[in-house]
Parts: sequence; C-alpha cells; structure tokens
Amino acid sequence: MEVVGVIKKIEAYWDKRSDSFDADHDTEDLQAWMEALNNLLGTNQNKNVLDLGTGTGFLANMTAKLGHSTIGIDISREMMNYAVKHAKTAASDAVFMEGSVLELPFMNETIDFIINSRLIWTLVEPDLAIREWLRILKPGGKIMCFNRMKEGVGLNIGKVNIYEDEEVDNHLVVKSARMEELKELLERNGLVEVQIQKLPGLTRPGYDYDPWFVLMGTKVSETGVLIS
Repeated sequence: MEVVGVIKKIEAYWDKRSDSFDADHDTEDLQAWMEALNNLLGTNQNKNVLDLGTGTGFLANMTAKLGHSTIGIDISREMMNYAVKHAKTAASDAVFMEGSVLELPFMNETIDFIINSRLIWTLVEPDLAIREWLRILKPGGKIMCFNRMKEGVGLNIGKVNIYEDEEVDNHLVVKSARMEELKELLERNGLVEVQIQKLPGLTRPGYDYDPWFVLMGTKVSETGVLIS
C-alpha cells in the first residue's frame, strides 16, 4: 500500500474516533498543562505556535489562551470540528486548517514553535516529517513532542493492529521507539540540544496512565550557530 493510501486510512480512523478521543481529555489537569506550556514556551507572545496533529485542539487552544498566535493542523476534519467548538467555549483565537504533517503549507523559517501531542507514534515517514518541520522552523525555533511514555523505556503503545489494518500498522515505525531512538530521530535530522523531559503532575490523580514527557530539539542557523 502506498503512503497516500495509508494516510487516508489513518484519517478515516481518527474521524471515527473523534467522539471518544475528545472525551479522553477530561482526564487531564488543564491548569497544570497551562503552567507547563507557559514554562516551555516562555512569555514572549510575539512567538508563534504550530500544533501538528492538533486533533480536538487540546494544545492549540491552550497556547492561544497564553497569548501566542497559534495554528492547529490535522488530517481529520471531524477531530477539528471539536477543536473549533472548544475554541469558542474557551474564547481561544486559534486557527484550524486541514493538512498533512508531511507537507505543510508554510514558507521556510516562519514558525517559532512546532508542538504536538501523541502524534509522533502515528508518523508513517518520521524522517521525512521531521525534515519538513525543520524546513518551516525559524533558526533558534523548537520542536516539542508531547507523549505519554513508560519511564526509562519509551513509547508504550499497547494495542496491536491499532488501525485494524495490518499493512497500515506496519508503517508505524516509531510506535514502540525507545527514548534513545526518539532522541536520535531528531538528532539525525539536524536538531540540537535534544532532550526528553518528564512533565510531572499533568494527569489528574486516580488515572493509571504512563507519565507525560516532552521530546524537544532546537534548530540551528545555516552557519551552525545556535540562536537563542
């Protein structure tokens, strides 16, 4: 199956899952998330944010509320219908648009922060994706990938045949990546200062989930200088 066909099947899956996926975020401590995002992004509201695989707008609406110009992009219209509804409820001015994280409709070096939540394990061509993200990222800009991970191990996507299509699932080459493999994915595609940081206190007590981590890296200038 060609990649285009795989992506169409993934899109259909998330359209179907939109209702239950939206309900999943009821388990999150939104105030703790706002504080964590504010610490990671900083207080300079002149920096923009692109939320890839935005889904129901979980991250995008929070970064917009923090004052950052924010765009959320996703292949699933049904997921983004929830994002727009939540934006109205939260008085968020985030903008949402349909698109693929493998081919982004933005000019080179125009984005300060690229963020995503539970996206990286779904990537069918992760190296191509990271290089595309790097293309639109400004020198000194950062990529931040938020994921629940098994501590000291890495991604722990427990389901087998998630998309109910073995060929599609075989394309999920990052699904069970260890922490070292995730860091190497960013490093081999040109990011520096790559690290994985645990984000304690984000999930509400009483929910037996793997803890949240953020995989981060920074883009250097063409001369190899790290711009802060």
